[in-house]
Amino acid sequence: MTQINKPPAKVSLISRNSKHHRIGISVSSIVQESDDKYRSFIENLPVLFYAVEPKPPFSPIYISPAFERFGYPLDEWRTDPEIWLRVIHQDDKDWVFKATTASTKTGKAADYEFRIVALDGSIHWVRDRGCLIRDENNNVVLREGVMLDITDRKLAEEELRLSELRYRNLFENANDIVYVHDLEGNYNSINQAAERVFGYSREEALQMNIRQIAAPEHLKLALNKLNGKIAGAGQTSYEMDCIAKDGHRVTLEINSSAVYNDGVATAVQGIARDITERKTAEGKLQSSEAELRAVFAAMTDVIVVLDRKGRYLKIASTNSSLLYKPAGELLGKTLHEVFPKAKADFFLSNIRKALTNRKSIRMEYDLDINGENFWFAGIISPMMKDSVILVARDITESQLAEEALKISEERYRDLFENANDLIYTHDLEGNFTSLNHAGEVITGYSHSEALTMKISQVVAPEFLETAREMTARKIAGEHTSAYELEIISKLGDRVSLELSTRLIHQNGVPVGVQGIGRDITERKRAEDRLRYNALHDALTDLPNRAEFMNRLRQAITRKQNGGAGRFAVLFLDLDRFKIINDSLGHVVGDKLLVSIARRLKSCIRPNDVVARLGGDEFTILLNPTGDPLDVIGVAERLQFKLSESFKIDNYEVFTTASVGIIVSDEVERQPEDYLRDADAAMYRAKESGKARYEIFNSEMHVRNMNLLRVETDLRRAVERGEFEVLYQPIVKLETGLVEEFEALIRWRHPVHGLVCPDEFIGVAEETGLIIPIGRWILEESCRQIAEWQSRFPFAVSISVNLSTKQLMHPSLISEVKNILEQTGLDPSQLKLEVTESTVMEHGERSLNVLAALDALGISLSTDDFGTGYSSLSYLQRFPFNRLKIDRSFIDRMDKDVKSGSIVKTILMLGENLGIEVVAEGIETHRQLESLLSLGCTYGQGFLFSKPVNARAAEQLLHTAADAFGVKRPMRLLSLVTEPSEIQQIQ
Repeated sequence: MTQINKPPAKVSLISRNSKHHRIGISVSSIVQESDDKYRSFIENLPVLFYAVEPKPPFSPIYISPAFERFGYPLDEWRTDPEIWLRVIHQDDKDWVFKATTASTKTGKAADYEFRIVALDGSIHWVRDRGCLIRDENNNVVLREGVMLDITDRKLAEEELRLSELRYRNLFENANDIVYVHDLEGNYNSINQAAERVFGYSREEALQMNIRQIAAPEHLKLALNKLNGKIAGAGQTSYEMDCIAKDGHRVTLEINSSAVYNDGVATAVQGIARDITERKTAEGKLQSSEAELRAVFAAMTDVIVVLDRKGRYLKIASTNSSLLYKPAGELLGKTLHEVFPKAKADFFLSNIRKALTNRKSIRMEYDLDINGENFWFAGIISPMMKDSVILVARDITESQLAEEALKISEERYRDLFENANDLIYTHDLEGNFTSLNHAGEVITGYSHSEALTMKISQVVAPEFLETAREMTARKIAGEHTSAYELEIISKLGDRVSLELSTRLIHQNGVPVGVQGIGRDITERKRAEDRLRYNALHDALTDLPNRAEFMNRLRQAITRKQNGGAGRFAVLFLDLDRFKIINDSLGHVVGDKLLVSIARRLKSCIRPNDVVARLGGDEFTILLNPTGDPLDVIGVAERLQFKLSESFKIDNYEVFTTASVGIIVSDEVERQPEDYLRDADAAMYRAKESGKARYEIFNSEMHVRNMNLLRVETDLRRAVERGEFEVLYQPIVKLETGLVEEFEALIRWRHPVHGLVCPDEFIGVAEETGLIIPIGRWILEESCRQIAEWQSRFPFAVSISVNLSTKQLMHPSLISEVKNILEQTGLDPSQLKLEVTESTVMEHGERSLNVLAALDALGISLSTDDFGTGYSSLSYLQRFPFNRLKIDRSFIDRMDKDVKSGSIVKTILMLGENLGIEVVAEGIETHRQLESLLSLGCTYGQGFLFSKPVNARAAEQLLHTAADAFGVKRPMRLLSLVTEPSEIQQIQ
């Protein structure tokens, strides 16, 4: 742009609100009018005046000569349109330009500080105050302003900031307490040391007064010091106790002085050092000195001071009876003047060693005093000026005791090493401290090996707690008798020991245990064999009746105490054993019983019990058994195993067994009662044809036994194909056209006939049989609908229910894919229904599964809507395409206003969410008309058709094809259809 040195005529360069306008001076107008006096005045001021373009890069229009202080020539300032881009500091450039631009837009005056880089690279701080200049049309024509060089002020501010920072660091990091309080004693400032010592936070302390800190007995002192400062006293030092936040006392050494403002004291500042530990130490030192004087006065030791030559210098009056001679006769004499030469040489030699090495020398010696022999333990310690102090204690009694102990230990060692029983000792941590020769033989470990081991490494794991308990009881002072435990030798053999133990004391304190153990391994083996034989069958080695009854009694007790679940008793009797035994002989019969025993054991778990009661009768205790099906499974497994042939000598023998079962319940029974009831059930099995099982049945157990049979029959029904799929049409209400079928399962029981789902679906869910049943329904219905679609061109889809366990089964997605691939059914022709409760119960897991099904192109429907959670949030989160109104609402909609309102609400909800709605259980024309009036699109119920088998459903498809042609789905019912016509169609 063209640069001008003077602003346009008739333009005021100073806004009307500016100070310049008020005083009637305009920089530009002064320049413009070429008034020499004012021009000279303005251009010689140290203030920097400027006028620039109102928009970036704010090219100069007028620049005062003062700008040359930055080193750039005035011509360069006035001719370079981008001068500001070069001179403003890099870190300030962006915000200055943005702020100035914003000021231009808002019309507000600018006032800010930034840095300018001089030509020589030095940094200058300036304060810029600028405003906008407008023409007579109120258009902004330029920006004019004043800059002040504030570099010196900025440097002073920075120096002040650093000074304050240094003071603050010193204040905060001082080890001593630094504080300031006013003349009333209210704290104004404290440092971190004060927070640490007193425990009050800074915020808490600044709300407190010196009266709250000072110890009560020192409060008067604190107030006197405070009054002294008010009166003008100089710096003072004193000690004072204060109370910390947690209540403990703190002793402070305080130096304080007044803070003056215009010669008047306004506050008190001080430095306080925590001398609590020092004062405590001084108190302890004084106490210790007093105690030392008392101890010294009560000592019975001999204390003497001798020089290098052995001359007595001092003798303490502690126990004069133990001095070799009276103290008056000893002082000033040398050792050689008092003692025989050998004894004097002994003492003098130790004195010189102590002085030479500057270390204490310990020694023991004996002296004959007044006809008695005394033993002393002495310590010679070096002192200053070539002297030593000798402290000697009478150890005559302990010396005699040591001699007696040595003799006793020799006798004990002889007994210890030559005893036939194991003798050992260990400390309270269980570390062996000794082991005799017999112990080495029994354990296999040498004495040196044992000393590196713990008792826990030798004692058998199951007896370790017993050993610890017996030791603990000994330490507690209880009397304990001998006890038995097992150890494991170095070779891995188990050794039974009969142990007796005692505590080892030292100075009255237990420090270890001594034990004596007798090897009773052979005796225990003999006892175990006798006990085992008494409880086991000699032929089969199975538990006998007595042991079985014991185990059964234990199971009953555990169940009564709530410690275990149900258990079951099985009673087996071989069906043809008498014939085999009579024809082939008792030897073959016995061998057959042994083989049967092996097979029975192979069919049960390690914790279960199989026993032989006698003859050809066996019993089994299954404990625990959580599922009645497990019991039946065991019975079937037993019968299958026993039905296989036995190779006995040269014979191939066949036999079967009749089995009676009783499962524990809440009825209180004795072991004999269980055996009786199982026996009765076994006889019922024999009466029913043998080679089968029967479960004990009484009026009290009818329900449970029926449940067992249903479970058993269901398992067989899956294998035998006793299930059948029925199909119920889902109709488009307005046209009467069948859009799809819903697949419903029925069980054609070989004995009880047609069984409705309500009677077995719950059992199937509980036992997990719903998985194979559900898989079969899905496969069969998809196969059937695919077949019909191949024969009838109009598309009729299928709707199948999914149970909770099916939905949560990990292989559901892969199974659905496989069924669709195998049957060739288009995924869009399959609808899967789940209940609200199923979806909500499993949350995210069910969401993931439904999303995967939705990704396959399968439609999803929520069944029984309105009876469960009925949450709008789950309709939004889960990929449902359809809602099914529960039949309970349809049934009552014409009788109950609330039910009708609920149906209407659900229909509106489905419409608003774009979800299909199907009404279930439509049975009357009135219900149909009501639903149509509410805008319901789809429905199903007995009004249209009951569930029918595949043949009847196919007939409906044939009828529809003949009546309406092959290009459209069948019409099942129109609004004018009479009940007789409905019956005819059904």
